[in-house]
Amino acid sequence: MTDGLNIAAEETQEAESLRVSERAILVGVVINVVLSVVKVMVGLLSSSPALVADGIHSVSDLFSDGAVWVANRMSREAADEGHPYGHGRYETLAILFNGVLMFVLAAGIVIDAIPRVEQHVVVVPGFPALAVIIVAILSKEWLFHYTRRVGEKYHLRALVANAWHHRSDAISSVAALFGIAGAILGWPVADPIAAIIVSVILFKMSYDFTRDAFLEFTDASAAIDKAIQDNIVKMVEAYPDVYSAHLFKIRRSGPNLHVDVHVVVNPFLSVSEGHQIAERMRRAIIDEVLEVTEVMVHVDPEDDQKRPMPIDYPGRSEMLNNLEQLFAEDDGLLAIADLVLHYTREGIVVDLVLAVDPKSDWDGLRRSALRYCQKILKTQNRVTSVQLKTVLHGCDRAMV
Repeated sequence: MTDGLNIAAEETQEAESLRVSERAILVGVVINVVLSVVKVMVGLLSSSPALVADGIHSVSDLFSDGAVWVANRMSREAADEGHPYGHGRYETLAILFNGVLMFVLAAGIVIDAIPRVEQHVVVVPGFPALAVIIVAILSKEWLFHYTRRVGEKYHLRALVANAWHHRSDAISSVAALFGIAGAILGWPVADPIAAIIVSVILFKMSYDFTRDAFLEFTDASAAIDKAIQDNIVKMVEAYPDVYSAHLFKIRRSGPNLHVDVHVVVNPFLSVSEGHQIAERMRRAIIDEVLEVTEVMVHVDPEDDQKRPMPIDYPGRSEMLNNLEQLFAEDDGLLAIADLVLHYTREGIVVDLVLAVDPKSDWDGLRRSALRYCQKILKTQNRVTSVQLKTVLHGCDRAMV
């Protein structure tokens, strides 16, 4: 019942996340359309390359909004046969698209602005250009805070990246403001210089976005915040029943994190108990760290990072066959009832359960069991210890 409620809550949160994020994207599209048209038109009428460049930057935001909208939809698709790790990296593609788009636009602005500076083209934009750029700065700064708040609340990295795209537009508008104001005040070349400054800002944003996407596509640890990594490590190392942990691996897939970790537990636990520890730890990490969607916990009996465990030990079937060949009915010993093997770095610890005749003499049983243990240790050189238990034949109560 509790699992059903948790799933319902997650689905409700996912639906709300999609609704709010798409509303943020739509608000950005409306503002960018208005600003793009007004900036480019007024820039052309006022002969202001800085304002035209800034308008082109706003046009790029429209492409950015479109890429984020597609990524926002596709990255939420569940894992399937073709994408076993999910579709999170569609969001990474949107970030990479933004980076490449900014680079192309920046290069175009530089190519247009440099000849204007070299030729000292004297064009003085009017006050309408100044008024438009002030409105643009205020609008884009508000849009930055609004979009970033939504993106951070719902852990949508592409939306956060888009927010910074809005912020870069606001910053470039500030540069355009100084260029237009400088031209009005008597330094006409300030306008194309401001356009070049805008392009520098775009180049910087392009580098940041492209670098982030590159780090993620190459599974670099730098793609994950250090605070998140440290938090996961502390959780694992402090977890009950875990002696130590090693081989931490965390990879980012868009908005999601996938964690691999090896933990050392008591080497004499049962497989099912080790699985319980691993599964509880997996759920605890997913519940605590919102970006983590999957955790793979590998249970180790010892820390094998520096000294690997031997893998040439005989397997269960081989060991059971050897022990059965050594076994002989002897003074009350009837059969091997159960066998548990503990593989350690020093050798194999054998847990044996023998079925015995309840009518046998206990002293005779002990002597027979001791002879059998000695034969095992003498002939099986990989066995370092034998722990023996007996069970009465035809009785469910185990006796040590």
